[in-house]
Amino acid sequence: MGNACVTNNMSASHNPKLTLQDFAKLVERLCNPSSTEADDKSQPFQPGTDWHDILEKPIYGRICTNTTSKLAAAPGRKTAFVFGPETLVSEIFMTKSPYEILLHLGFLPEYIHLKACVQKANYWIILFSPKQGPNQVPVLPATWDGLKEFISKCYPEACSSIKNHWTAIQTKPVEYFEEQAGFKFIQAVSDPSKPLYMSYEKFISLPTPQKEWEARCFLYCELRIFELFSGDGVTKNTDGTDGEREYICLNYDKEQLGEGNFVAIPLKIDVPDNVKDKFKSEEK
Repeated sequence: MGNACVTNNMSASHNPKLTLQDFAKLVERLCNPSSTEADDKSQPFQPGTDWHDILEKPIYGRICTNTTSKLAAAPGRKTAFVFGPETLVSEIFMTKSPYEILLHLGFLPEYIHLKACVQKANYWIILFSPKQGPNQVPVLPATWDGLKEFISKCYPEACSSIKNHWTAIQTKPVEYFEEQAGFKFIQAVSDPSKPLYMSYEKFISLPTPQKEWEARCFLYCELRIFELFSGDGVTKNTDGTDGEREYICLNYDKEQLGEGNFVAIPLKIDVPDNVKDKFKSEEK
């Protein structure tokens, strides 16, 4: 990162594949080079190479500002959206500055400024490799099919009720369901302890068949399927173009995955002066 100059002296196919720990050290060096490493921008692979040729196993990532031990810190949060190994080995991720990476991942300049300059929050990138096995919930593409599979594995008692309203969920905007409910779903998700929040336990305890809006509110609250979820598995840039591939997974923490499968790396965010000047009034 930081406008790194790519050198590729050895082919990835002739090098041992990188473990999560190896890759984390590379990311940390590119993000926060020490004085002795400042001129060393070499990389052991050509950015954009197929990640299967580089990584020992899939590595996923998430940018955080308020936690280093869990993917998402919000109270009651059971799921998280993450980016995948193809993003981590891409040219944009491996050659751009941390600020440019945040922009590419969909963070707005105003939000970055708010966190970094006003709230003085620290940015972190969490890298993790989930456990794999027949009894493990996999990391799944953030598509409609991936979402359906995730619900069947993590919320089995809600699955049939959700499927009853699947067509409406896929095709109708959130506002359609909010009109039925009589309230904005953002009000419900803001506080899991309040009556409006549609938890898994609450949803499956409702009289059957559950209503359309109840099913959609459950997805909004428990799985964070918000207004911008398109179901095509990619993020959307502010100009409407496709961004990076997106995945949904459990809200893993370090204890669940173990020390070697969960790494938090600090990101030094240098907010450009023109962005600081534009939003300077917020710093007062």
